[in-house]
Amino acid sequence: MPENTAGPSPAARSALAVVSFLVFVELCSGILQGSIPTLVPLIGRQMHISSGDLSWVNTLPLLVSGISVPLASKLGDMYGHRRMILITMTAVAVGSLLAATTDSFAVLLVGRALQGLYAAWLPLDFAIVRDRVQGKQAGAAIGLLVGAVTLGGTLGALGTGLLSEHVATAKAMLWFPAGAILLCLPVVLFLIPESVTRHRSRIDWTGALLLSAGLGTGLLALGRGGEWGWTSGTVLALALVAVVSLAVFVLAELRAAQPLIDVRLVGGRCLAPLYALSFLIGIAMYGSQTATSTFMATPKQFGLGFGYDTLSLSLMALPTTLAAFASAGLADRISRAVGARTALALGFASFTASYALIALIHDAPWQFVVSGILGGLGLGLVVGALPVQIMGHLPADQTGIGTGIYNTLKALAGSVSGAVFASVLNQHLLKLPIPGVELSDIHGYTTVWTSCAVICLVGLALSLTVGRTPAPAAPEVGEPTPADALAD
Repeated sequence: MPENTAGPSPAARSALAVVSFLVFVELCSGILQGSIPTLVPLIGRQMHISSGDLSWVNTLPLLVSGISVPLASKLGDMYGHRRMILITMTAVAVGSLLAATTDSFAVLLVGRALQGLYAAWLPLDFAIVRDRVQGKQAGAAIGLLVGAVTLGGTLGALGTGLLSEHVATAKAMLWFPAGAILLCLPVVLFLIPESVTRHRSRIDWTGALLLSAGLGTGLLALGRGGEWGWTSGTVLALALVAVVSLAVFVLAELRAAQPLIDVRLVGGRCLAPLYALSFLIGIAMYGSQTATSTFMATPKQFGLGFGYDTLSLSLMALPTTLAAFASAGLADRISRAVGARTALALGFASFTASYALIALIHDAPWQFVVSGILGGLGLGLVVGALPVQIMGHLPADQTGIGTGIYNTLKALAGSVSGAVFASVLNQHLLKLPIPGVELSDIHGYTTVWTSCAVICLVGLALSLTVGRTPAPAAPEVGEPTPADALAD
């Protein structure tokens, strides 16, 4: 028989192009996420901002992300996911330009708040992939997207570190993430097609208001609790408002004819374990970041750490990032080979080993490199496989909001664990003869790393309860199919 030399079909080539453009968007999103935190100390010094006020540079985007992701995801399901990416990206671009051009700290905070809308892109991208890419390629595409975010984060931190060798001001360095976002706008506008699957409903504005109030006040309490005091009246009041708002939200959604979030679906026996794993992987990803970077940056004369600067810390993150990018790209293939529960369990097992290693030995940089590679392999495997498993249990027209919850839970977990572990470190302060310098002793760091190892072990056990995931639902009869849209 003659050999078939035909290449990929036009639909397959179009789907590959769409995935490539979405990967570029997430790469630039990662650059934004990785570059700004490294500049926060320099912003404080050059603008003469106190450490308390400076913390708003990171707190405000977190607040906006927590509030905006569910609503933007739902609007994407209703009116078009590409449309919502374009709207939110325009706002992020405006915020990036404000941050890169202003000498006012207040205007900088406005820019940072607008930048918080970037968190909506990943669930919206997931929905476009599900709508446009069919079969096995969809899972591989999800892995590439989450890998691109991780890789972009390190490129952002590394690029900013390299720029700091040649550029003196934080304002000039802020053009690096701004330029990345500006490059994304024409890609979204001209090269990414709109999704075709729609959720025919209306916005539950009561639910949106309750959810925004609950997430906003809760994240504000977590973000500022360390400065205001965890038992202060303000923090306790915010926590109470958050709990009451979220409780009323759940009750309201159970009674709503067209809820913002289908609570019964999200809390069902299929999706609930997957969302619990989303929260746990958020702790593993973000919980120890401050502790680990602070430890490595601590000067050796204090008896711990390596005295690394910003560029050195960025280089130390490269093995983790590369390992995460590689394993995320293979996550879907591994899931199909050994099963979803085994793939997730392997990811959490690798993360457990990573934290256990540095909790036990942390005297040399190579130990952190090995730990970082193990953590990166586990991270890529979990974040590459978990969204695919969640999407498999979601109706096709609720992909945006369903994966938006996944993204929100990860961010919420990072806020909770960051606040808790900051308190742990503060309880183990060293008595130093240097005024104004406060460092945690080694017991504070090992407590954080050990806690993360235990949490990952819980994730490993929970992963083994995950059931078999069905294939993603196709569009309903009568709706245009993704293949038709690609042909168009």
